[in-house]
Amino acid sequence: MVYEDIAANKKNTFLLILLVIAIISGLGYLIGEIYGDPWTFTIFAFITSLFMSFFSYYYSDSIVIAITGAKPADRNLHAQYFLSAEGLSIAAGIPMPRLYVLDDDNINAFATGRDPKHSAIAVTYGALKKLDKFELEGVIAHEISHIKNYDILVGTVAAVLVGMVIIITDAMKRNIFRSRRTGSSRGGGIFFIIILVLAVIIAPIAAMLIRYAISRQREYLADAQAVLLTRYPKGLIGALLKIKTEFMSPDEVNRGLAHLYFAFPLSIESSEMFSTHPDINSRIARLQTMEYK
Repeated sequence: MVYEDIAANKKNTFLLILLVIAIISGLGYLIGEIYGDPWTFTIFAFITSLFMSFFSYYYSDSIVIAITGAKPADRNLHAQYFLSAEGLSIAAGIPMPRLYVLDDDNINAFATGRDPKHSAIAVTYGALKKLDKFELEGVIAHEISHIKNYDILVGTVAAVLVGMVIIITDAMKRNIFRSRRTGSSRGGGIFFIIILVLAVIIAPIAAMLIRYAISRQREYLADAQAVLLTRYPKGLIGALLKIKTEFMSPDEVNRGLAHLYFAFPLSIESSEMFSTHPDINSRIARLQTMEYK
């Protein structure tokens, strides 16, 4: 089962990269239409997307850590964090990830990296303060499960590549309005303008939907495998219950990285299609069916 999940995640990462390259190349063609040289822009967009795909694969963990502002954990100050991570890494059969702390009073965590040998876990100050030993172990076990299953590979690459698509479509919006004001468009008429506007709207939505779809089932699986590591479902349940009682503003978590986090504010998850995580109540209900004698 685990090996099948790992293979599926590697395949999904490859397909995601190909899809984003295709989207970016298509956007390059449309931008080129504005300036009258579509194929030059298409080739440039294709080469740029290849470079960004390579960069996101090898350096996405550093990018995510830098964006979130996470700091390296201190073994003396965060002894339980280190003890839990060390023990659970041994149980999972993977190298211990690099450990970071996020300056955030909410309970949360995420894992990032391209494989177990190049991985990191970040936990918030809120989690370290508010969770007991077993709850913290449950959260860390969840993140280690993501690492072992290579969820972090597809998730982290998705974060970088989807962000790239959004940046490009934002640039296209500016170019559309500039070309309309200056009259520099090739004059493709209203049909071309409609196609261009639709591309600007649909491309980032499609990219985000891909990211969301990849994320949801991964969370259920990571919860289940966390229990296999800790043999104590009540720890993870307790952490989720504490998160459920907290108010977490969507602005307190980078939306572009939402799918990487252990939990995310429910207020922005208006539907299952647009949610990065399963409902917390659903996660708790599934965990409550798992009990070790």
